[in-house]
Amino acid sequence: MKADIYGVMAEFDNPTALVNATRAVRDRGYRKLDAYTPFPIEELNDVLHLHKNKLPLIVLAGGILGGLTGYLLQYFVTVIYFPINVGGRPLHSWPSYIIITFELTILFGAIST
Repeated sequence: MKADIYGVMAEFDNPTALVNATRAVRDRGYRKLDAYTPFPIEELNDVLHLHKNKLPLIVLAGGILGGLTGYLLQYFVTVIYFPINVGGRPLHSWPSYIIITFELTILFGAIST
């Protein structure tokens, strides 16, 4: 009975040897591969099939949604729903909205991950 190989670890002296070994292992049919290097190797991304994922776009969409939610919620409350004139200041004072808008941008971006 032949035992299945669970994992193999190797160390290489140069990036070319690492890329060639990874390509050879990939050609033999192994698909769950990973490599750790002290600096980025562009060819290794192609061999390992590390393509871009959609997570950054999801986080960006969450951040934009959070920023719009924070800003529009404050605008609705202070201008439309419950307008109070305090000290002759304008009802729509965008500098006072910055902190909550920033906080909700970060919150929605973090939750969307």
